[in-house]
Parts: sequence; structure tokens; C-alpha cells
Amino acid sequence: MVETPLAFNFSKTRTVCDAFDNAWAFLQGIGSDLTEPCNSLASRTILAKRIVHMADKGLRDVTELRDDALAFLQHNPLPGDRNGHQVATSRSLRGKLRVAVDLHPRERKIS
Repeated sequence: MVETPLAFNFSKTRTVCDAFDNAWAFLQGIGSDLTEPCNSLASRTILAKRIVHMADKGLRDVTELRDDALAFLQHNPLPGDRNGHQVATSRSLRGKLRVAVDLHPRERKIS
């Protein structure tokens, strides 16, 4: 099997999947408008792309990947609809993300 720089091994893939699942569960848990059916595809796509991008850069901690993706989503509005209107805002994340990060201490691996 030939490995390419864009491929992840099973462990890294599991980390990426867990970070995505945790980020999505967080948004659902706070009742974010970003999880509404009209916004979920764009929200999930942004989360997934950011998590894969950061994992590709070497970030491997599930909690850090999750927090980074949520922060990225908070500061990057969803694309507009066909009429140029913003689909949703990430205002529902403000403050709640800060609290969530404080309440969920970073998972540390002990070698």
C-alpha cells in the first residue's frame, strides 16, 4: 500500500472523526441555529474541513481539534443563500464556546 501525504492512518482518522462528532454534539447541545436543517450542511462542512486541515498540520488532540473548529466556525459566518442573505449567524456560540472550553480541560496523554 502506498501512503500519500493526504492520507491518515486509522488512529488519526479516529481522532478526526471524534473531534467532528464532539463539535457537532456541542452545537446540538447548546441548541445552536447552526444545526437547523437549512444550516447543517454548511456548518458540518466547515467543521469537517477545518478539523481535517488542522489534523493535516499536525494537531492530534481531539479536544484541541474540536475547540479550534468551533472557534473557526464562530468567526466565519456561513455562506449566503442565492439572494445574498446570510444563512445563519454564529452568535449563539459567543460566550458559550468560551465557557465550554473552560469547563472541558484539555485531555492530556501521559506517556
